[in-house]
Amino acid sequence: MKKLLLWVLSGPLLASAVLGCTSEKDAPQTSDAEELAGQQEELSKDDVEEDPFPQPEPQRENSFSPTPAGQEAERIRGELLMNSAQIRLPARFPDQQARYVQGSVASNNSTTYSIQYHTNSGKPLAHVTAAQYLDAEEASREIEAFREGKNVDPASPGVKALQDGLSGHAQEGVDQYHYSGKQGPWLVSLSSSSSDNLNHTEVLRQIAEYLKHHPLPDSAEQGVVDIYYAPSRDDVTVDIRWREGKTVYAVRGSLPPVEALQLVNSMK
Repeated sequence: MKKLLLWVLSGPLLASAVLGCTSEKDAPQTSDAEELAGQQEELSKDDVEEDPFPQPEPQRENSFSPTPAGQEAERIRGELLMNSAQIRLPARFPDQQARYVQGSVASNNSTTYSIQYHTNSGKPLAHVTAAQYLDAEEASREIEAFREGKNVDPASPGVKALQDGLSGHAQEGVDQYHYSGKQGPWLVSLSSSSSDNLNHTEVLRQIAEYLKHHPLPDSAEQGVVDIYYAPSRDDVTVDIRWREGKTVYAVRGSLPPVEALQLVNSMK
C-alpha cells in the first residue's frame, strides 16, 4: 500500500519537475527574442551614433570658398620658415571650389616665401610671395620702384580727369589706354594695349564698387594694384603688391581684377 501511494504521488511530481525544467529552458529564449525586438522598436534616431566620417555636402559652383581646404592650409603654413606673425596666405579663392585648389611651396626661408596656387588639373590661379627687407626704408624703395611708370601725369597731353567711380586720370591713344588713381595708400593702375572692345569705364566702375564696400587692407603702408589687358579683354594680368613694415607682399595672376582684390582682402 505504501509503495502504491508513493508511486501515485511521485507521478505528478515527476511530471511537474519535467514540465518545470522545460519551461525554464524555453523561457529565456522567448524572453531574449522579445527583449531584442523591444529594443529595436524603442531605438530612436537620437540613439544612433553619428558617422565619424560624414560625406561633405557638395559646394555650389561659383562660390567664394575657403582654400586650400582644412589640413592643406595648415600644412602650407606649417612648412613656412618665416615668422608666423608676418605670414599672409589667401583664405579664399573666388569662383573656385575648395577641394579643387592646391598650393605648392616654390621657395621658402626665414625671410621669403613663394607659393603657387593652382587647380588640381594644373591651371594656374595665383602666385603669392612675401619678402622681408633690412628695414622699412628698403622695403619702401622696393614699392616705389614698382610704382614707377604706373602713375598718369595730369599735365601730359590728352589726359582727362575722372570723377565718377574711381577718381584719377586717364590717358587714351591709338590702341593704348592708361588710368591711375589713389585709394588711400594704394595706387590703382589700369592699362591696356590693343584690347578689342574693352570697356575701361565699366572695368573701373566694377573696381570702384567693390572697393567702396571692401577697402584694401589698411595695414598696408604703401600698395600698388597694377592691371594690364593685352592683347584682348579676356587676357588680363593683375599684379598687387604692398608693404607692411619691412615686409613686401605680392599677389600675381590672371584672375579678373575684382576677384584678385577679393583674394588680397582674404589674406591673413
